[in-house]
Amino acid sequence: MKCYIEITLLPGIEIPIYFLWEKVYQQLHLALVEIQDDNGVVRVGVSFPEYDEKKYQLGCKLRLFAPSKKDLEALNIHKWLSRLTDYIHVTSIREVPGKPAGYAFFKRIQTKSSNTRLARRKAKREGISYEDAFSSLSKRREQISKVPYLHFKSLSTDKRYRLMIACVETEQRNSHGDVFSTYGLSAKSPVPMF
Repeated sequence: MKCYIEITLLPGIEIPIYFLWEKVYQQLHLALVEIQDDNGVVRVGVSFPEYDEKKYQLGCKLRLFAPSKKDLEALNIHKWLSRLTDYIHVTSIREVPGKPAGYAFFKRIQTKSSNTRLARRKAKREGISYEDAFSSLSKRREQISKVPYLHFKSLSTDKRYRLMIACVETEQRNSHGDVFSTYGLSAKSPVPMF
């Protein structure tokens, strides 16, 4: 990763940070969908420089990384965030500092969620009653993930969900190529931290 753009969210009394995150990240997701290649690969990754797992916060900054200036120009993030210019600050494309402090994977976490939800799915999938499905899951411990997350709304199903984001620091540089999801997240491609 050689280039980056930094986006700073500017929350206020009327516009809270979580609302801004939802709007900014929804637009970023749409922009990343537009630039993915035929194999669904995105070459732009994200980092959250103020990420704090203990406080369950992403902070107010988002960095978009790419292997080249051309990749960030193709993203055209200014166009995608044009409606939010009063609430964000977007830098020009910059070069990543020569010696980053380290690297990190920002990856999506998906838990199996609540037994209630799983019972509904199991009942529908197996054609059994909800009660039977729920009782078969009664000994299962629910998985709870305590990482920062964003609220998201699926444009295809119109359902809301949490996009849970974990940060795993690493010493390694990227050895798998720059491969990210349409959320800019990856469990294989680290981004520089500085």
